[in-house]
Amino acid sequence: MIQPDRIHTPAARAIREVVFGVNDGLVSITGLVVGVASSHMPAHQVLQAGIAAVVAAMIAMGLGAYLSTSAQNEYFLAEREREAHEVRVMPEEERREVEGIYRAQGFSREITRVLTDHVTADPERWIDFMMKEELGIHLDRLDNPWQSAGVMALAVLLGSLPPLVPFLVVPRVDQALPWTIGLAMATAFFLGMVKARVAKGNWWRSGVQFLLVSAAAALAGILAGHWLGGVA
Repeated sequence: MIQPDRIHTPAARAIREVVFGVNDGLVSITGLVVGVASSHMPAHQVLQAGIAAVVAAMIAMGLGAYLSTSAQNEYFLAEREREAHEVRVMPEEERREVEGIYRAQGFSREITRVLTDHVTADPERWIDFMMKEELGIHLDRLDNPWQSAGVMALAVLLGSLPPLVPFLVVPRVDQALPWTIGLAMATAFFLGMVKARVAKGNWWRSGVQFLLVSAAAALAGILAGHWLGGVA
């Protein structure tokens, strides 16, 4: 049986999507901007390439969130249909499962019988009970696919801003690039701290992990940009 504390609430899933989206936008756009800048392109072309990449990432990640949420909802509804079928076709076996769940929760045999009679008296209540207690699925907590898509797209946009902002205010690449890398690293460390706070983990370790990922993206961008600049 899946315990209630393992059930992912909509709020928890929204936080997960925000952290994932911000980190994805930050890492991918940092790598791209640093790479393009390292290939000796002028600042306005770096900015144009970055904006184009942000738009593409927002659309791709937003649609990905929409599709994954829709698929999850369809799976949950299919599971409910399966439970409804089992209640209709094999009620005695399903009743024993209800009793087993209550017994595992520490109820006495007498109380278990009373609770089981109450749950199994109504098929809809019975199915809902099996969904929640056996599978850990709460259909009243289904995510809205369009809301998930919007949250993800906005998160990607927010994560993409730190590496782009310096090129909006500093006209020269050699001046904007250090600020881009610095802002990206600071944002990555802060994002790691936020993730650790939500997950109740070690904020320092989480911050360093996120920072290293962004640093790897920046390094890969620099190497690719120098290589492309030499080839061009």
